[in-house]
Parts: sequence; structure tokens; C-alpha cells
Amino acid sequence: DEQDLRHLALATLKTLMAKHSLDSRYATKEKQARIASLYLPLYGLILDNMPRFFLRDLFPIYFTSSDQGSRDDVSVSGGVAGGVTRHGNSVDASFSKEVLNSITAFSSLAVATGNQADSRGSLISVDSNPSNSDRNSEKMDGCEKFARPQSLIGYGSRCDKLDQAETRSLLMCFLHIMKTISEDVLVSYWHRAIHQEISDFFNILELCLQHFRFLGKRHIARKLAAAVKLAQATQANGTLKGSSNPSQSSQPSSLFPQWMASGGEGHRHARSQTMPIIRGKNALMNPKLLQMMETDGSIQDGDTLSPTDIEANLSTEVALTVLDVLELFVHHHKKQLLQDEGQNTLMKKVLDTYLLFFQINQSTATLRHVFAALRLFVQKFPSAFFQGKADLCGCLCYEILKCCNHRSSSTQTEAAALLYFFMRQNFEFTKGKSIVRSHLQVIKAVSQLIADAGIGGSRFQQSLAIINNFANGDVPLKNTSFPAEVKDLTKRIRTVLMATAQMKEHEKDPEMLVDLQYSLANSYASTPELRRTWLESMAKVHVRNGDLSEAAMCYIHISALIAESLKRRGYWRADKAGMSCVSPEESPVFNCSSLLTSSRDQDTSFSMGWAAFMCISPNVKEEGAMKEDTGTQDTPYTEDTLVEQLELCVDYLWKSERYELIADINKPVIAVFEKRRDFKRLSELYYDIHRSYLKVTEVVNSEKRLFGRYYRVAFYGQGFFEEEESKEFIYKEPKLTGLSEISQRLLKLYSDKFGPDNVKMIQDSNKVNPKDLESKYAYIQVTYVVPYFDEKEQHDKRTDFERHHNINRFVFETPFTLSGKKHGDVEEQCKRRTILTTSSSFPYLKKRMQVVEQQSTEMNPIEVAIDEMSRKVSELNQLCNMEEVDMIRLQLKLQGSVSVKVNAGPMAYARAFLEEKNAKKYPDNQVKLLKEIFRQFAEACGQALDVNERLIKEDQLEYQEEMRAHYRDMLTELSGIMNEQIPHTRQPGSERHSTY
Repeated sequence: DEQDLRHLALATLKTLMAKHSLDSRYATKEKQARIASLYLPLYGLILDNMPRFFLRDLFPIYFTSSDQGSRDDVSVSGGVAGGVTRHGNSVDASFSKEVLNSITAFSSLAVATGNQADSRGSLISVDSNPSNSDRNSEKMDGCEKFARPQSLIGYGSRCDKLDQAETRSLLMCFLHIMKTISEDVLVSYWHRAIHQEISDFFNILELCLQHFRFLGKRHIARKLAAAVKLAQATQANGTLKGSSNPSQSSQPSSLFPQWMASGGEGHRHARSQTMPIIRGKNALMNPKLLQMMETDGSIQDGDTLSPTDIEANLSTEVALTVLDVLELFVHHHKKQLLQDEGQNTLMKKVLDTYLLFFQINQSTATLRHVFAALRLFVQKFPSAFFQGKADLCGCLCYEILKCCNHRSSSTQTEAAALLYFFMRQNFEFTKGKSIVRSHLQVIKAVSQLIADAGIGGSRFQQSLAIINNFANGDVPLKNTSFPAEVKDLTKRIRTVLMATAQMKEHEKDPEMLVDLQYSLANSYASTPELRRTWLESMAKVHVRNGDLSEAAMCYIHISALIAESLKRRGYWRADKAGMSCVSPEESPVFNCSSLLTSSRDQDTSFSMGWAAFMCISPNVKEEGAMKEDTGTQDTPYTEDTLVEQLELCVDYLWKSERYELIADINKPVIAVFEKRRDFKRLSELYYDIHRSYLKVTEVVNSEKRLFGRYYRVAFYGQGFFEEEESKEFIYKEPKLTGLSEISQRLLKLYSDKFGPDNVKMIQDSNKVNPKDLESKYAYIQVTYVVPYFDEKEQHDKRTDFERHHNINRFVFETPFTLSGKKHGDVEEQCKRRTILTTSSSFPYLKKRMQVVEQQSTEMNPIEVAIDEMSRKVSELNQLCNMEEVDMIRLQLKLQGSVSVKVNAGPMAYARAFLEEKNAKKYPDNQVKLLKEIFRQFAEACGQALDVNERLIKEDQLEYQEEMRAHYRDMLTELSGIMNEQIPHTRQPGSERHSTY
């Protein structure tokens, strides 16, 4: 069949090439180059048949999700990943005249001229950046085609595929031509070829590396084992499973001559042959193959190499040949590669081909040459890596660091040396200023490799030590800042690795996990892109746990970070930014509305950087810690990036029910679209603000929104909690999480970590002396706390939202008596009030914050009475002044005020401290203050009764009269105790009015 003919033709071609290569008459280099030029038309044939080449198993990203990724091709029309769908019957029937002339200039083949080819798609290539793998995970079907002109001989388009043996044979012939042809011929072709043809040339080089990569002894053994099974099945069934013609099994296989060719002319050239794809019964009966099967692939003939050695030698020879061609191309295209300071598609294509050596299996000897070639490449083109975009720098750092984790110690050393050389070149390129670019990209690559390759073991640590040793021994740079910067970089890498290991250890502890991510994010305060990465990771954890307010704050911080990065880059004109010189230490409070009324001729408030977000949260001042010398050019942020991020913020503010902040987020975006005259987007934004304010009017002071509860959690036990020992935290828990619920959660969490018999809960809120605790237990103390506001804040923070936004002080009270008991009569009941201050304000990037300040005050019994009565008065007044009165809460408060037992409630305080015989025991000013509070209390109760009477229905009239009677009794008793008449507040003729 056709495939048999192709195999015979390819075997004949290889035999001819071998004959010409070994003929003593053509032994000189010049004659070999001349002969190679005669074979140049084969290159055009390969170009035409690239869509038919065997690809499966070479580019696993297109078939599985386990590969590292694929890179964007530099071709004009794109390859398979770019969605090219043109098939063989639709390819162009023309070819570049220049290419034809250059290919056939040294051959005797007459070629008809043709028209200029249009743009052609390129072949798939493998990426050095794993983050792109999801975008390019397409599958190759059997007839996927590339827009390719027909061959110079005029073949029609074909849709059938070449098998692996055929593909390897063609590529082997191509490589032989590349190895022996005159450099002048190659350079002449490159200079006359169009961009797409150069791209295709590199695609073929990449195909060669892929097809001849060394797969290892085990892979070859598995192939041989499969051949044995196939032979046995053939003998049993009388025919091959894959044969379509019954008579074919009795005929010699088309690959038999190819197989025999490998043993012809001695075994001196066995390294240029490969194991064939067995297609016929007779091929399986080949004595040499059977001998290999019986000896597990190890032929014992003295002059014969084993299949493993053949594959290893062939892989190395191919790699070195491709490397030589690459270096020749780079040497003659320095000017083209340096265009736009190295930021061009040709540079990317060349570097991608270099990096492909690291992405497939290579011998140690090959890698040693690759490292040397890359050192020369970096030295020739430093601007491509250390100036402009950081993509090339990041890709190279990623692959070098991956080699630092190589199992071969020599490869580790070479990789460490190349990375050190790379950083040294960066330092020299900046004229001794810094290695910021390589520093940032190395850290970023480490973060990626942690997930992709699991680096961080002893091998990787050894490579870091080698880099430090290079820095210590580099005499010319000893008196510069370079050694210290290298040590700082390796230290940061170790920090990332340690933190990642800890994250894995604490993956079931959401608070600790976020704390570790927060610590990493802070370590990258001067690196916008890396800090953003960890902030996004924190947001994902919060969303997964249902902590939507914290997720919203993460995205707000990212927005402030982007704004600050753009400001540092000079994205907006500094002279138009009214407060562009604000420092984080000043921590000003901004009025958003005044910032956002800018005219269209001025910059938006974004030009202020992080300061534009202070009105939303004072915590964003952290984003002003960015160093001035960081590689902000490495972050591809624009104003559109910031707008998209703010839209994400708005989404999570809706989800977290923090409607009051939506306008503050949207108003800066409005200023952007006002400048652009984008009226459609403006209408959408104003409508969004309209909806948010409608929602605020619906829920304000209704207590329908549950912003969460707060708990003080303290840890004791050095042997268990380590760094957290004796530290106190404020935990923000969602909705109506009760004390028992959070206690049980923490008990289970730490019981799973330390063992159920080693954890104890402290049930009270008293001060704990760690010395009184047993060291064999881990102790956890949980206390309910509420936000604390001073008098000014009480007046300013009127709504539920304001009382749960930007708060950092909390209070809890502990009852005690001088006799040592926890509770006693009102005359002996004392109270300790503890005010806790956290490091930042809630809501924040994380749901727990450490307590940084603690203030405790003790109250004597009359002070306790003053405090409790003042609170009751405040609560009653607040309920009465609500626009929509909460009837249930109002009646409960009333009942607790006027309908209580004799020895409890407000009247118990009055009898204990205001009766004449008892009042003498306490200071006059405190007694007078308590009397004034009781007068306010009586007035508040009367007002509450009036409000209740107006709102109740007929069925509650009896209840109302009973409450009114209790109120009159209370006033009568209170008048007797205070020796003054306490007036009733109800006005004569007042009418009841129901709103129902």
C-alpha cells in the first residue's frame, strides 16, 4: 500500500545519504556541503507535509492536562492552538519565489516560479510558562491542518497522517542536511526568507527535539515487551491485528528493509537509525529483534550498541545539531533580535526554542552545552531580559529554577551557575544599581514551581547554597551591594518554601492558612504582582469559607495596590493629583465625594494611588509601602485593569450586604467614563448606585443584616501553640455564630491537630496566669466581645453598618466580688471592663486579628449600677426613635424594666444605692449621678409605653394596661426612695393609633 511505498522510499533516501556521507571520494567538508545542497528540496517537502507529521504523545498538553503548558506561537495566522481549521483540500497552491530560489540554487532540479505565499500557520510548540496550559488545552484530531502552500514539486494536499517512523526518518534526513550544509547557504536562505518561513524553520527544529527526545530505558523495555506480545499474538492468530490485507502477513514488511538497513554498512552508523514500527509478521521474526527481546533490549555482540544506547546517542546528536543551528542563526541575526530592545517575536521564538531543551528529557552532556549557549545568549542580548516587558526574563528564570531541582548534581550546579550569571548580568546592566528584575521574576517563578513541580527539597536547597557560594567568592563584586542582594533573594526563596510547607500543614485551619498567606503577601509589599497573587489566594479562601466581607476587602486592597503601582509608574500626571504626595504614615481620612467631582479635563482620583481608597478602609495604607526602586514596569497594569478590579469589588460588596460602600467604589469609575464620554456605562453605574441606596434605606437600622459577631480567643501552651502561645486574637464569625458554636469548632480543630485528650477549653473570661496551667495541655479561652465606642463615636456611628465597619476596639466585662465569688448581691457586685484594640480595623484581609493593646478598668458596685442604668436608658431611647419600631424588642425591654421581681432589675439598684440609709456609704457625686439616670430612665420608660400604646392592636390592650400599672407602681416606689415626686410622662387625652 501507500505506506509501504513511503517506508521503502524513506529507507532508500537514508541509504543514499549514508552512502554519500561515507564515500571516501566526498570526505572533505566542502564536498559534503555541496552534496547536502543537492538534498535541499527535501526541506520544501517537509514544509508541505508538516500538517501530516506525527504529533500525538509529543505535545501532551493538547491531549491531557498534566503537561506544563504551551506557548503562544509567533506565527501570523496561528497554529492549531490558534484555531486554524483549514484542511488539506483548501491549502494555497503557491510558494515563495525567494524560498524556491534559495532552496534550489545548488540543485539541478528545475522549478517553476510561483506567486508569493500568503501567511501560513505554524506548528504547535511547547511553552515554558505553565500558567497558559488551561488556555491552550485543545485536542488534535487526525486531520487537523495548517494553512500551507503546496510543495515545489506540485503535490496535491493530503489529509492522511505520517506515522512516527516516517516522521522521524524525514526529520533525520533534514538534520543531516543541516549538519553538513554550508553555513553560507543557510545564512543566505535566512536573510531572504520571510518572517513566516523563519518561524516554520524553528518549528521544524522544535519537532526534531520532540521526536528524538530520550524517553529512557524503561520506555524502550515497554516497547520491546509490547512487540513480544504482538509477535505471540501474530503466531497464535496467523495474522497481525492491524493488517487490513490477509495476504499481507505472509509478505515481507515494508519496514523490514528499514530495519535491516540499520545493520548494513556495519554498526558504525547505528546511532542514526531508530527502532521501526513493526507492521508485518516477517519483521517480527527478524533474528536481531528476537535476540533483543530475549535479552531485554541488551544485545551482547561486541560491535553492537543496545537500543538504549542508540536512542541516547541519537537524542544527544540531534540536540547538539539543533543547538549548533540555533547559535549560527543568533550569530547572524543579532541586529534583528535586538529590534525594539529585544521585545520582538523573533527573539521570543529563538528563546522558546532554547527553553525547549529544558522542557524535554535531555542527557547531562547536552544540558551542559545548552547552559553554555544560554550564558552566551544572555550576554549578547541583556536588554531583552532586563528592559521592557518581563515575559522573556520570567520564562528563562522558570526553566533555570526547574533545573535547580534536577536529579543530576552536575545539572544542578550548571543551573545554579547560570542563574547566578543571569543575576550578575542584571546587576551590570543596571550599572550596579540592583537586580530588581531578576529578583522579582525568580520569586514569581518559585511561586509557580511550588504548584507545578513541587520544588523545595534538599536538591533545590543545595542549588541555593551553590548560588550563595558563587556570590561570596565573586571577588570583583565583593565590595558592591550585589552579594547582599543575592543572599536576600535566596533568603526570600526559602521563606516562600517554608510558608508553602506550613500552608499545606494548616490547610484545614482557615485562620492560620489566611495568616500565612497574609504573611507572604506582606513580604511582597514592594512587589505588586506577587502581592496581588497572594491577596487573590486569600480572597479565594474567604469565598470558600463564606467570609464575603473579607473577600471584598481583599479585592479593595488589590485595587489600591494597582492604583498605587500606576501612580508610581507615572500613568497619570502628577501635577493634576491633588494629594499625590500623601505618605502612608500620615493616614489621612478622605471624603470620597469631594474627590470624585473632577472635571473631564482632569485626572481621576485614582491618580492619588492608595490614598483614594482611604474613605473605604483605613487599612489600605498598607498598599503605600511599595518601594520606589521596584520593577513597576514589570506589572502590565492600566486604568482598565483598575476599573475591572473595582467592578469585582462591587460584586462582592453586594454579596456581603455592605451596600453603603458601593457608591464610594463606583464614583471613581464614573470619573473615568465621564472622560471617555461612555454614556452607556455611566447610566449603568448610576443605576447601580441608585439600587444600592434603595437597599440601604430598606435595611438601615432594621437589624436584618447580620454583619457577624466577635470573639476574643486566647491560646496557652508553649508546647502546642508555639508562636501563638499567650497571644490574644479577635475572631470575626459570620452571622449569628454563638459562643458554643465557635468553641466547638476550635475544640475540634485543635483536637484533630494535638489529640482530643490534650486540649481543654477555659470556660470563663477571667485573666489567665499561664504559670497556673498544666504544660501537658493546650488551653483555649473564648470570650464574647462587642465593638466599643467612646461618646463621640456613639454619636457619630448611628447605623448598624457604621457600628460594624472600620472598627478596631472591642469590650467585654467580667463580674467579680471582693469576697472572691463571681456573683453576689448588687451591693457587692463589681465588674472589670476590658477594652481590646486590634492591629487593624474590621473588616480586613483576614477574619482574625491580634490584640495589640489592652486596657482594664474595675468598677465598684455603684459604678456598675450607673453603667447598667445608663445602658438601659440608651437602649430604650434608641428603640423609641427608630423609623420602624421593632415591637418585639421594645416590649421585651419594657418588660425587663418595669415588670421585674422585687430583688432584680432597676429597682434593686435604686434600693441598694439610693435609699437614705445606703446612700451614705457612697460618694455624693455618684449618688447624684445615679439619681439623674433614674429620672431619665423613668422618662424613657414612659415614652416607650406611649410608643407601644400607639402601635399595638386590640388584643394587646390588656397587656398594655398591665404594663402601665407596673410602671405607675415603679414610679411610686422610686419617688419614695428618692424622696421626690417622679412625674408620669403620659399626656392627658393621648390617643392610641395603630399602624396596622
